[in-house]
Amino acid sequence: MQSITSIARNFNNKNLKRIVNVYQMKYKNGVAQGLGDYIRGCFCLMQMSAILGLKFDMDLSNHPMSKYLLFTGAGTKYEFNSEEITRYENTNYIPINAKTYSKNSAEFFLGFINYLNTYNGSGCGTNDTFFTFCHSFPIFEVQDLGRKIIRNKLAPNELMQNLVKNAMDKLGLVSKQFAVIHIRSGDKYMLKNEPLNSRVVKRIVDVLSKNMKSGTKYLVLSDNNNIKIILKNAFPQIVIQLNQIAHLGESVNPTDDAILATMLDFYLMSNAFQIISFSPYNWGSGFSQWCSVLYNIPYTQIQVLDRLS
Repeated sequence: MQSITSIARNFNNKNLKRIVNVYQMKYKNGVAQGLGDYIRGCFCLMQMSAILGLKFDMDLSNHPMSKYLLFTGAGTKYEFNSEEITRYENTNYIPINAKTYSKNSAEFFLGFINYLNTYNGSGCGTNDTFFTFCHSFPIFEVQDLGRKIIRNKLAPNELMQNLVKNAMDKLGLVSKQFAVIHIRSGDKYMLKNEPLNSRVVKRIVDVLSKNMKSGTKYLVLSDNNNIKIILKNAFPQIVIQLNQIAHLGESVNPTDDAILATMLDFYLMSNAFQIISFSPYNWGSGFSQWCSVLYNIPYTQIQVLDRLS
C-alpha cells in the first residue's frame, strides 16, 4: 500500500490554494449532516490540506447556528454561490456489520486528490478555493493544534456563554465536576417521532445501574425528552432539562429555540469531565463523540441495538 506522503504526489492542481468546509442546511446534492459530523469532516479536511500544502478554513455563516458563534462575522469573507456547494460523499467509512466499521485512508485520500485535480471553481466560487461540505473520517489521530483551530471557530458568543452559565447554575453543575450521559435514540425517534423501544430503555437503565459512580453528578442529554424523564426517575444523581431538540443537519426548518437548545447541550457537554454515549449506530453519536474529541474529554461509547419490539 502506498504511503500517504507518496499519494500526495498525485496532487497537480496548481491553481488551488485553499479548502473551505461550508456548513449550511442544504447543498446541491443533499442536506447537511449533524454538527458532530461537520466537526469530524473539518479534522479530515484540515489534515489533508496540511499534507497538500493548502490553507484550510471553515464557513458557518449560512447556517442558523451561526447566530450563537463568536467569530461568525470575523476573518475572511468568502464569496461563493451557496446553492452550488456540494457534499463530498466519500466518508472514508466502510461498514462491516451492525457493530463495526473500518477505514481505507490511503484509497480515500487518493480519491479526494483526484477530485481536487479536476476542480476549477465552476459554479460556486473561484478556482483557487475549493468550497465543499465534508463529513469524512480523519486520516490520522487528531492533534491539539487541530482542536484549537476548530474550537476557535466554534467558540460561543456572549449570549450563548450566558445561557450556558445560567443553565449550569440552575442545574447545580460545576465545570469538569460532572459527567454527561448522552443518548442518541436514533433518527426514527428524533425525526419521525416514533415511540421508544422499551427493551432499549431497559438496556440503558441496566448498564447505568452497574456503572454509575456514587457521588458523581450526571447530566443526561438526549435527542428524546421522554428518556430523560425515565432516567431522572430511576437515578437520583441525574439532572436534566427538557427542551426542544433539533438535528442541526437533517431537521426540516428547525426553530430558533430548537437550534439554541441543541447548541446549549453541545456547550454544556464540553464542560464535562467524562462523556458516556449510548447509540444504535456502529459509529456511535457524532454529536457527543466529536465534542469529546474537540475538547479532549474521555469518552465511552456503548452501542444499544434498536431491534424490533
